[in-house]
Amino acid sequence: MMRNEDPRDNTIPIRLKEISVILPAVSYKGGVGKTTISSLLALSLADSGASVGLLDLDFTNPSTHLVLGLDLNVAMPREDKGILPVEVEGIKLMTLAFFTKNNPTPLRGKELNEAFKEILSITIWGKLDFLVIDMPPGLSDITLNVLRFMKEKLYPLVISSSSKLSIHPTINLIRMFSEIGILPIALILNEGAGSPKLYSEILDAYQKENIGKIFRIERDDRIENAYGNPDLLRKTTVYAALKQLSRDLLATFGKKS
Repeated sequence: MMRNEDPRDNTIPIRLKEISVILPAVSYKGGVGKTTISSLLALSLADSGASVGLLDLDFTNPSTHLVLGLDLNVAMPREDKGILPVEVEGIKLMTLAFFTKNNPTPLRGKELNEAFKEILSITIWGKLDFLVIDMPPGLSDITLNVLRFMKEKLYPLVISSSSKLSIHPTINLIRMFSEIGILPIALILNEGAGSPKLYSEILDAYQKENIGKIFRIERDDRIENAYGNPDLLRKTTVYAALKQLSRDLLATFGKKS
């Protein structure tokens, strides 16, 4: 008996074909700053003149719109033979939150797969230099789908917290990507609680791995009050560090700044 093909499997590559580089922010666990880093990296790339999309695939807790200060009561994607992302601060943003309006989305198993295919098959990105993705933590069905549909353009950004407990799981995540032929473009150490001695110890462990580049983000207590206000976000050390990463990405992929 032949399996019925899902027409979305053919539509998704068409929707993604004009995107040059896909940058998923991945980590072995939640709470390491993926959403903040994804959002501010997209912001800094857009500020540098690149055409940028931001896709929130953390379906159970989509928050990139909150970081960028987008009011879901006002902003809504427009339909035109698909769905056009909402533009905010020069970024094309797509998030499940447009449709759930911040209500809980306890998706599991097959439901996550359906949500992924639906949002990827209806979203019209157009031509983009970069698509930044806020991924759910760990390895999940969403990760497998991203690998399935985006592998050829995929350059993961691995995010680590500044805890000793993050070292081995993060290295395992990097090795998992390497084993399937995908080298992370960079590792980002998000410094929180800890000391310079601890940061140095963690960096030493990562520098022994085959990682493209390592960037550090210094702790900045101003970030909490800056959420929702792009002008204040641009004044944080988080933005400054990601601006440096943006310049590196623009040079690496031959994009103008």
